[in-house]
Amino acid sequence: MRFEVPESELRWRFDTSGGPGGQHANRSNTRVELTFDIEHSRVFDVPTRRRVMEKLGTRIRISEDGSLSQSTNRKRAVHRLGDHLDR
Repeated sequence: MRFEVPESELRWRFDTSGGPGGQHANRSNTRVELTFDIEHSRVFDVPTRRRVMEKLGTRIRISEDGSLSQSTNRKRAVHRLGDHLDR
């Protein structure tokens, strides 16, 4: 089952990426952290929310820094969130 999570329910944090990638990666905020609060989301009806929280907890936190592009890392994080919710 695929869920549409509105952008307003996603919380983003950006930071410099650690590890290899040269000076650009170390100065730019390319690392993203995405947090989705399942407990307070309006995406799910009550029974679905309970089932999702039993499997995943009250929040999902995803970090992504595989790309030198913040935009790409944001897209990857959203894709991973979808994968978690589809389980």
